[in-house]
Amino acid sequence: MASIRDLKKDIKHMNEHFIQECYIHLAYSPPLNQENVLDIISDAIQLRDDTLKKLNSSTALMERKNRKVYFRNLVSNYYDGIVELTERLNSLSY
Repeated sequence: MASIRDLKKDIKHMNEHFIQECYIHLAYSPPLNQENVLDIISDAIQLRDDTLKKLNSSTALMERKNRKVYFRNLVSNYYDGIVELTERLNSLSY
């Protein structure tokens, strides 16, 4: 399992990359879609903040096996959230 520090870096990097894609989409989208793209960016930032908050929560009292499952589920939920946001971004028409 990766360290918590590496997980945080990966989450931040993936979120920055996704937000860059949103800004590129924002630059080339019609004015009608701009509000939707800004909402998607806001949701991406909220997803990152919630995931990092859960990642930072104290897991010292958990058993090792439970900790692994907790982090695996946390990362899986984050990736699913990014995929959903990407689908929302791609569904916007030019």
